[in-house]
Amino acid sequence: MSSLSPEVALHRISPQLRPMLCSVVRDGRVGLDSTNCLRVTDLKTGCTTLTPGPCCDRFKLHIPYAGETLKWDIIFNARYPELPPDFIFGEDAEFLPEPSELPGNTLLNLGAAWYELSPSVIGQHLVQWDAGNPECLLQLVKELIQQYHYYQCQRLRESSRLLFEYDSLLEDPNYGRNMEIYAGHKNSWTGEFSARFLLKLPVDFSNIPVYLLKDTALDPGEDVALLSVSFEDAEATQVLPKLYLSPSIEHALGGSSALHIPAFPSGGCLIDYVPQVCQLLTNKVQYVIQGYHKRREYIAAFLSHFGTGVVEYDAEGFTKLTLLLMWKDFCFLVHVDLPLYFPRDQPTLTFQSVYHFTNSGQLYSQVQKSYPYSPRWDGNEMAKRAKAYFKSFIPQFQEGAFANGKL
Repeated sequence: MSSLSPEVALHRISPQLRPMLCSVVRDGRVGLDSTNCLRVTDLKTGCTTLTPGPCCDRFKLHIPYAGETLKWDIIFNARYPELPPDFIFGEDAEFLPEPSELPGNTLLNLGAAWYELSPSVIGQHLVQWDAGNPECLLQLVKELIQQYHYYQCQRLRESSRLLFEYDSLLEDPNYGRNMEIYAGHKNSWTGEFSARFLLKLPVDFSNIPVYLLKDTALDPGEDVALLSVSFEDAEATQVLPKLYLSPSIEHALGGSSALHIPAFPSGGCLIDYVPQVCQLLTNKVQYVIQGYHKRREYIAAFLSHFGTGVVEYDAEGFTKLTLLLMWKDFCFLVHVDLPLYFPRDQPTLTFQSVYHFTNSGQLYSQVQKSYPYSPRWDGNEMAKRAKAYFKSFIPQFQEGAFANGKL
């Protein structure tokens, strides 16, 4: 069944439970993937058909976790809304959390080392349920997700290789606290054991130009990069990595096709591979930041060299510039388009006659993508070289305009 909009879900839920569900469907972000909210489906009621008004008190909660969607049934009793809910954990029948047995500072043994749970009292929002607190259900779900994470970690004991991968990452402070694991079930035919690691990459996006991130409608969550690495078998003979970027970051870096991560090397380890992907993404971010500042320098140099010949330019992202120039009484426009990864990538020059038209009624133009250029030049040198190129190219362009264009 498709997920319900927050408004529909809140309209159908029992009024006594509505504040708690409101926190879940409107503010419910858990785990590493902050771009995906908690979703609700299958609203039902345990009340009799004679119960008046909205009376749904049970539903299925969809939770993003390690690239999977967990589907947990949450069952309240509308007649006793002060009582905590029951949970059915879908296909994870072996996941049976016992909050009262997991006090704060609990240590979890995975066979290779001891790991410390959160210092808060695990499950306190179930043991000390407060139906008057609108955040109580959301906090309980977060605590259960934390327990679910350690349940999945325990399952890695079935594979020494996968446990080694986990241990190695856990020792690195950049990854150990920003990791989700989903250990798949053994294949009943082959006996193979699979697992997926989802890691939040420690890449700084704070210096990306604001204009590239301003469309908040694309991405209501935080700017984040997640690396998913799926081990299709316990011996890592088939490993499938995939990079996920929040929509605004993907847009800022030039779209989904702009970044290709390397294949996971045969015989490689996550602790070696993940930093490589981090560095690749960091370099890409630095290219974008550098490009913004270099484009601004380029535009400033053209303003200085061409003065009143500048018709317009992009004063936000510095991606476009238009000049109106004259050569021997021949007026022409030059449109300069600066790419996202400037100065590595060369600007495109479009020469346009102000007199001549094509058969389709457009101003006659020629596009130049190859001309004297070096990404090592500063903005002033680029402007000087461009001015020299204009003078050398204009006779050829004028001839083409008169030969192929219409007045």
